[in-house]
Amino acid sequence: MKYQVGATFMITGLLLAGCGTEEKTASTPKTETVKEQTTVLNVIDARLKEPAKDERCAFCNMKVYAKDHKMGIFTAQAIDENGKNLFFDDAGCMLNYEREHDVKLEKFVRDHETKQWMKLSDAVIVQADIHTPMNYGFAYFKDEAKADAFIERHEGAKVVEVAAIDDKAHAKMKMKMKQSHEGDHEEKMDMDAHQ
Repeated sequence: MKYQVGATFMITGLLLAGCGTEEKTASTPKTETVKEQTTVLNVIDARLKEPAKDERCAFCNMKVYAKDHKMGIFTAQAIDENGKNLFFDDAGCMLNYEREHDVKLEKFVRDHETKQWMKLSDAVIVQADIHTPMNYGFAYFKDEAKADAFIERHEGAKVVEVAAIDDKAHAKMKMKMKQSHEGDHEEKMDMDAHQ
């Protein structure tokens, strides 16, 4: 009888131990998945930086504003194919940089509410009559409700796609190039007249 009771406890113990092992095995993949997702997010965050105090726009060479400056909310950041961080005073300059250099960048903007970086492709983009460094007039939001609240406060504001920024930036770049070309032509004519 002693042997039967002992054997029963031993078998019960083995069965319970076996169940415990299966539970651990089943939960292990979930833990690894969470760790992998966290690692991916940390890698993305680790590449993003804040602009240096004397940072200049990689496209137009104007001042890039820090996060704590009222215009810092419009600062844009990109990472090129070599992993280099590029800063822009306004997102339109970032798109013009891509066009002028014939490159594709990973593009980031600041959330208008939190000033945290987010991918431009994930942003709710609002076009409004607001003052931005290059007067493109776009604000970026992580959350549609915050974008809607912003629109309510700004008459004529509307949600747009990235193409709206690109169109406005490209038009501005062409206008500046034309003005520059006309200025060079007038300067040449002035020099010819003095000879």
